[in-house]
Amino acid sequence: MTPKPAFLTAAARRALRRHGRTSLSDLHFLEQWATSPDNNAASILRAGQIRRTNPDLMQDITTAMPGKTRRTTLR
Repeated sequence: MTPKPAFLTAAARRALRRHGRTSLSDLHFLEQWATSPDNNAASILRAGQIRRTNPDLMQDITTAMPGKTRRTTLR
């Protein structure tokens, strides 16, 4: 049996139910990005692409994450 993914935010859990397991890597990336964003080009581009395709999810996750270290939304 495959273990259930552990997400910290309700927004990520809702997105997983809505979009299925194909969204796992993006959801884990978003939660990681919300707590400690990388400043490398690949991470910035990935976060920007996710934000453009689903800005509500990005905002919900970044505002709900415990222990946010700095502003993490891209504009």
